[in-house]
Amino acid sequence: MLPVAIQAEILRLAYADHWPVTRIAHHVGVNWKSVRKVVQRRSVALARARPRPRTTLLTPFLAQLQTLLARDPERSAVNCLQHLRAAGYRGGITTLRLACARLRPAPASAAFVALTFAPAERVQVDWGEFGDVFGIGRAVHAFVLVCCYSRLLTVEFTFSQTLEAFLRCHEHAFAFLGGYSREAQYDNLATAVAERRGRLVRWNPRFLAYAGHCGFRPVACTPGRGNEKGRVEDSVKYLRANFWPGRTFRDLADLNAQAQAWRDEVANQREHRATRKVPRLLVAEERPHWLPLREPYDTDEVRSVVVPPSFRVAFDRNRYSVPWRLVGKALTLRADAETVTLWYGTHRVARHARCWGRDHDCVLPAHADGLLAQKPGAQGQWQVQAVEQLGPSARHYLTLIRAGTRSLRAELEHLLLLTTLYGPALVETALGACLAQAIVGSAHVERWLQLQHAGPLAPPPLTLGDPRLTVPPVRPNLARYDALLLDADAAASPPEEPDDPADA
Repeated sequence: MLPVAIQAEILRLAYADHWPVTRIAHHVGVNWKSVRKVVQRRSVALARARPRPRTTLLTPFLAQLQTLLARDPERSAVNCLQHLRAAGYRGGITTLRLACARLRPAPASAAFVALTFAPAERVQVDWGEFGDVFGIGRAVHAFVLVCCYSRLLTVEFTFSQTLEAFLRCHEHAFAFLGGYSREAQYDNLATAVAERRGRLVRWNPRFLAYAGHCGFRPVACTPGRGNEKGRVEDSVKYLRANFWPGRTFRDLADLNAQAQAWRDEVANQREHRATRKVPRLLVAEERPHWLPLREPYDTDEVRSVVVPPSFRVAFDRNRYSVPWRLVGKALTLRADAETVTLWYGTHRVARHARCWGRDHDCVLPAHADGLLAQKPGAQGQWQVQAVEQLGPSARHYLTLIRAGTRSLRAELEHLLLLTTLYGPALVETALGACLAQAIVGSAHVERWLQLQHAGPLAPPPLTLGDPRLTVPPVRPNLARYDALLLDADAAASPPEEPDDPADA
């Protein structure tokens, strides 16, 4: 159908200016037959006339079909076909599908109750997916936390959605707020909810441990009801529409720096369309109600690993080197968002910047020092040379070991391990001290090192935030037990009888 403006122009040219049909068609750029129809009709058609309904094989059964759909709007066209076949319908499924789409009742719009929250009552948390921004094979995720009362939001971008990264983002978000809310709401995230059956929720035990540490109660949304956490859903959409477009980022640190600037200068300074108040100002009413912050929670990823012959430990799709003398040893790996640290007992043996790419080898050249000194066909000679290079005490010690019955291979491996942990100078001093006492055995050398030297790389002692948890050292006093034994002996011995004067 021609637009109303063109129809009106055709009628004006035909009846006011008396133009012929062909000239009008050339002037308005419309086929002359269409122009003739408008001229003959002598009126502007505002809507296309509906065609007369066709009579099909389904027409006699439309009332029955409408009854079936009114009784069960979710009924499929195949199910309706089975019922109509029994009633005598001989048509096909295509016509029936079109009729079902036309006659099916529209679903009733759900009504929602507007939720209101008291200050510091609840925060809502969710993830946002932003794809492989840096082209390294890892997607960037946005952790978004919103205060339900003030609408204050905070955002942090990360490469990982593991539980440790999830808790680390919580720590940063609560530190930004300056306290904890009494509740935190989640959309059945796998890191938080281990299993759900209806209203029964089984939380991840490690996540519950963190919630207990902070003092908030986790709340899970009803499955399929994202509207229950609409505040954070809207915040993720706002982040995509307001912050993300038109920006470029050098790396993840630059991305988070820009996100924090946008959070402080734009997101929390705007007049929120729901409250008509500025979140940065409204949070002042909420801040006195926050639960106080506690000591930082340990959010490092901890793994137990065994060093392979390549002396490169695999972690999170990458490999990190350790000193080659630790091959076959069990180490403890601790990783945060920036570093990967490996420990042998309480001694740190390697520290790397965390790599977020894939299939990278993070190698420190010092970890291979001395490895190339091995000679083909004499695998054990390099160990002897390495120990002899420690000093005269080490050479004298090896002479005694060769003359004794101890395993030379085990002694050499243990001494080289101690050299890695404590350094060559301290091991040479320990060997001299043991020889001065006429003692041999690498276990005695290690014991001397433990007693005389505290490892410089040992982790610092844990500082507790509550002074009531700090228990002062107690020196045992065995005099109390001696007094108890003396009292028990006195009670068990019979009393002495007095002398009889008659026997005198």
